[in-house]
Amino acid sequence: MLLAAFRIELDALALADTFARLSDLQIEAQRIAAHSTKWTMPCIWASNVDFDELDTMLADDPSVDEIVETAEFSGEKFYQLEWSDEIEARINAYLDTEASILHAEATADGWRIRIRFGTREQFDAFRAILAKGDYEFTLLELSQPDDPRHMGGKLTPAQREALRKAKELGYYKVPREISTRELADELGTSHQNLSELLRRATDNLIDAAVRTTATTDPVRRTDGKERP
Repeated sequence: MLLAAFRIELDALALADTFARLSDLQIEAQRIAAHSTKWTMPCIWASNVDFDELDTMLADDPSVDEIVETAEFSGEKFYQLEWSDEIEARINAYLDTEASILHAEATADGWRIRIRFGTREQFDAFRAILAKGDYEFTLLELSQPDDPRHMGGKLTPAQREALRKAKELGYYKVPREISTRELADELGTSHQNLSELLRRATDNLIDAAVRTTATTDPVRRTDGKERP
């Protein structure tokens, strides 16, 4: 089993037209699945733009067939999208390699996606599909976890250091004692890279906690009583 992170150009996935007009847009995909294009990245969280303008851009974007549902929050907006047939076919081609997309986010610089491959052959097949489409891509990370069953909960050294520094400098206190940009400066990295490190680290810790809870919590019957 291989775990890989790629940066791929926007045209290789979706929303290239929207980013061409809204260069400050930031997107994180949610509800990512491995085996159905209908449930692969249909939900996104958008930030850092005027949402009325984004509504118009998404409605005009050829990669989006329909905006199914939206919900606006403080600084973010949730969209459930139905992709165009072309995008669904493209995603389906990627998934035919039996890869599982674990995480995806995008800026004007491209999509950053984290993928789990069952074999090296599947990894090579995915890269071949990108190359065949003449899409530019960069392999950011490639690892073979020692414990595939628990690889989601494992922190990288960079993630661990980002969390340690964030706690030390009061990033998680209410109110915060340091901003994200100030924390990024302390760590000698970019604001965007720090946000990604903290998000991935938090995801990994949550995954580990959920797995632990699932294996230790009692199973309840439909009548509300605990199974022995």
